[in-house]
Amino acid sequence: MKMKTIPCRTIRYKEFPELLFGESPDSGLVYFDATHFIRSRGDEGKHNLQEFRLSFQHWIVAFSEAYKIETGDLIVQDALSGHMLIDECLALLFVVYIDSSFGVYAFERISELLINGFAVSDTWLVNAAGNRFTSEELTTILKSNET
Repeated sequence: MKMKTIPCRTIRYKEFPELLFGESPDSGLVYFDATHFIRSRGDEGKHNLQEFRLSFQHWIVAFSEAYKIETGDLIVQDALSGHMLIDECLALLFVVYIDSSFGVYAFERISELLINGFAVSDTWLVNAAGNRFTSEELTTILKSNET
């Protein structure tokens, strides 16, 4: 396994603030800290890199080929922390591994996109509604939809 020094401190997805990213200074590849995410959102007794690799081997190979990233560069170890880091292209797949309900949510949004031509995240929808309506207006709208 390759050793690299990549501090992962950047939050990319507001929905997953524990999924921290960092860029490799030598290759420019971006990785996320899988160890930190498992400790924050997963079950260390159940979730590990070996199980992820076995369960998602088909997808890992597909992403490696699609982005022309050598499989040895997809998962590396941080030299300072000892944490396992995974290339950014596998980030959402890793979230699905940790939280299968996110996989269901993602496929629902993809279906919505294919049917309607667009999709929005729940976070965007709540923010948009909050920016457009006051709390009182939202309460009135919700109450009128109950009947």
